[in-house]
Amino acid sequence: MSNNISHKLLELKNTLEDAAFLVTGNASAKVIHSKIVRGLISLSEIEKLTLKENLVIDNRDSHLKEVNKVARKLKFWAKPERKKQINARILNAYLDLNKSGVENITEDTLKDALLNIKDFKNNFDQMKNIAEKNHGKIFEQDNFGNIRIWNPVQSFVDEYEKIVFDNN
Repeated sequence: MSNNISHKLLELKNTLEDAAFLVTGNASAKVIHSKIVRGLISLSEIEKLTLKENLVIDNRDSHLKEVNKVARKLKFWAKPERKKQINARILNAYLDLNKSGVENITEDTLKDALLNIKDFKNNFDQMKNIAEKNHGKIFEQDNFGNIRIWNPVQSFVDEYEKIVFDNN
């Protein structure tokens, strides 16, 4: 548990203890109400902090699952009988362009290298986003449209490249 949450929990505990003593000590309703409201505010802050912490953990978990998915799929795509799959063809075209020295590979550059793929956009989008039923996040795109391999899967793509291109 983070320090901030621990601090807020202690603050809440102290506020509730104070409120309990005020009730038993016959304090005015206004004073008791004020103390309870402070406790509710502390509780709300704790909930927000906990939610943020859980989102960070969920995001890490999501990325780990995606990396594992990509690792599995790349082994499958590397098989000779799978070279004609659209996702494998997109990745292979990217790797070819990269090896040939093209510095700024964009979606259009990649699409031009694969003129005979009917549904390029849909397949490419599935390779640059994390989603339950995607092809696996392989690429990321910067604000200028340049594509690169998503860093968490770079080592798996390197392994894939060795298998696919060294066997040609």
